[in-house]
Amino acid sequence: MARKPLSADTPLEVEEIWLAGLRARGPAWSVNRMAELSDFCRQAAKEAIGRANPAASQPERDEILMRELYGDPDLASLIVERRRAMGFYD
Repeated sequence: MARKPLSADTPLEVEEIWLAGLRARGPAWSVNRMAELSDFCRQAAKEAIGRANPAASQPERDEILMRELYGDPDLASLIVERRRAMGFYD
């Protein structure tokens, strides 16, 4: 049975060339790219939190980000408390 393309707007032949190119770059490239995209998303989230909460202090913004990342308000508070204790916000 013929494979369907992963994307409805990309011809299968083009997709196969694209996937072959990704595979040729190897796993180290893939991990590095994943880390770059993760950093990009985290930075975009920080900027969005800043725009949505312009009066919030940096620790308050960090706590909002940690709540979004980990889904746990108690953990978010603990992280910010530990950062304060370490002088992170001085």
